[in-house]
Amino acid sequence: MVKDQRIAEEEIVIGDRVDIVAPAGQVYRTMVEDRLDNGPFLVGIPSRKGIYMAVADNDDIYLVFYRETGRYIAQMKVIALENRGAVRYMWLLQKTIAQKNQRREAFRLPVSFNVHIYEYGEDIEKSFVHSTDDFGTVATEAVNSRDISVTGISLITRKEYELDDKYILEMHMDLLYVEERDGPSADMESALRLTATVKRCVPWRASKTFNTGMQFLGVSKNMSEGLAKYVLDEQQKQIKRGRLL
Repeated sequence: MVKDQRIAEEEIVIGDRVDIVAPAGQVYRTMVEDRLDNGPFLVGIPSRKGIYMAVADNDDIYLVFYRETGRYIAQMKVIALENRGAVRYMWLLQKTIAQKNQRREAFRLPVSFNVHIYEYGEDIEKSFVHSTDDFGTVATEAVNSRDISVTGISLITRKEYELDDKYILEMHMDLLYVEERDGPSADMESALRLTATVKRCVPWRASKTFNTGMQFLGVSKNMSEGLAKYVLDEQQKQIKRGRLL
């Protein structure tokens, strides 16, 4: 059953053309064919080049559907497989409410670096974000980034975060030139600290972790330009290494 009984902003309906994100991460296009009494959905098992998507009972997958208001994603569980002649189907039980997945205009760079997440407080923000001192503040958790843009960051977290909650992020990036406080700094001894708000938190594949998207808040023009330079520089490095093709 859906664990959160709040009414979703948008709901999956019969006839929806949807994207299915398989456990291995591949994306397939299919359609919602039927539904049983507000319960599981009947969805065609998609194929690519004549080969069906690999799927089994109890697999966790993601279903992505589209509305005029945006793109939505929900986690589903495969509860049964069914053959109807030459066509294969799967019954999917919705596990989470559909969350809007914003498509950011800024380019997202796939990159992994260490990020510490701290509880937000105005006093902490003033003293912690604008300083290189530690103050003995204990991080909520230390995680790895999945991608970053000028406007936000995607993290793989162990904790499930509430939408719109604020946190302070301490990002330990390999290289970043930004103007912090009163002057330019290229000091990698101190990490970049920014305030951010949770815009997405959905289960990540089948690993008991979450894909958590956060939007940066209060980013100065100089820091935004520094982030843009970092993204561009790292993109060029990845292209040279053959990672972005």
